[in-house]
Amino acid sequence: MKDEKAISPVVGIMLMIAITIVLGVTLIFFATAFEMQEPAPFVAHSSGELVRDVDGSVDQKVYLYHEGGESITVSDMEVVVDATEVCGKHARIVGLPVQNSLDSSNIEGETGMLDKGVSGLAGAIKEAEFSAGEMMMFRINNGKCPLEKGDQITVKIIHTPTNTVIIEETLTAS
Repeated sequence: MKDEKAISPVVGIMLMIAITIVLGVTLIFFATAFEMQEPAPFVAHSSGELVRDVDGSVDQKVYLYHEGGESITVSDMEVVVDATEVCGKHARIVGLPVQNSLDSSNIEGETGMLDKGVSGLAGAIKEAEFSAGEMMMFRINNGKCPLEKGDQITVKIIHTPTNTVIIEETLTAS
């Protein structure tokens, strides 16, 4: 009888070890089954300005400055312009970099909100990378979204592979 009782604890310990091994293998399987994604570029500091009526014209220029941090591949980003508080419109600039000017394939949302003229873009929005010390500029169409002094819009740069907001600026019209 003593021999029969001795088998029970040994079998119990073996079952506990087997369950631990199965749980460990399952955890490792699930941890490695998911693709690890590269993090979004880190932008330490950015700024911007919203300049309206430059030199008496009807220009409304949005400037974004990358002042520190990692470079951003322009083809991996989109620019979101939210002027819903001012004129009820918002747009998203996609398909970057842009060669000469914006067209309907580069704008989602209110396509008339952004200026599609050749002089409506400048800086990194036309380049391969947006790096520290660089600027990008685009224009808001004054006829579709007129801005008064003190009006505010929000501009975000989204890193599309990670869907992360890497720059967000609330700009006040000067």
